[in-house]
This record gives sequence, C-alpha cells and structure tokens, in this order.
Amino acid sequence: MKKLFLALLLSSSLYSASLYTLDNVHSLNLYFSNQTKFLTKDQASILKEMVAEKLKKAGFVLGETDASILVVKIDAIELKGTQAVHIEVGLGEEVITKRKDKIETFAYTYLDSKLLKMDDPYKETLGSLTLLIDAFIKAHKDDNE
Repeated sequence: MKKLFLALLLSSSLYSASLYTLDNVHSLNLYFSNQTKFLTKDQASILKEMVAEKLKKAGFVLGETDASILVVKIDAIELKGTQAVHIEVGLGEEVITKRKDKIETFAYTYLDSKLLKMDDPYKETLGSLTLLIDAFIKAHKDDNE
C-alpha cells in the first residue's frame, strides 16, 4: 500500500510543479497593499513598479478590465526592535464552484507567502518579493508550456 501511494505521489508530481493551475492567465490587474511602518510611499512605489515590470517582461498585460487580480500584500510587526514581515503574492479570480447551485465567487487560485524576521527590512523585502514574483512567473511558464 505504501509503495502504491508513493508511486501515485511521484507520478502526480511529474505533471505539475505546484498545486495551482495558471493555464491561460494573460492579463492581470495589480493590487499592492503596504501595511508596514518601515516602507515609505516611495519605497512601496518602487516595489510595486518592480513587480509590474517583471510581469510585463514575462508577457503579462496589466490593467485590462475584468482581468485576474494579482495581490501583493506586505505587512509587518516590530518585535524587540526587529521587523517580522509577512509578504504574500496571490492570484484572485472569479470562479464558479462545483457546488449544488454552481456558486460564483472570488477565490485565490494561486497563493505563496513568506514570513521573515528582518534586520534590513526594505532590502530584504525587495529580495523576498522578487523571489515570490519569480516563482509565480516560473509556475505560469511551466503551466503554459
């Protein structure tokens, strides 16, 4: 039984790099939420522009009506003089459930996050956000090949 389960697990991982499906996602609206005290408006704008440029370079079209929403949320709390920062990247879309009445709802169809204790919050937030966006772009590329 264990061998069968292991074989199924390994074979299913051959088909997808993640449990999310990003097939046919082409246009996005970017929602950027900065709930920190350490990021200035200018720094938050730089981060948002970096995300937008990476997405455009990867072939996404930004700003179309009724597009999926790429949510970038950054929030933090200070613990003994150090910032604990939570960075989240999610793709929100309108979906229809398989429930009895096929309910239309808004759901995250991709979600990734990092929770880090940071000594240099801006620099480390920039690095972590870059990694999260790169992972999203890679997952999209893998699903659309």
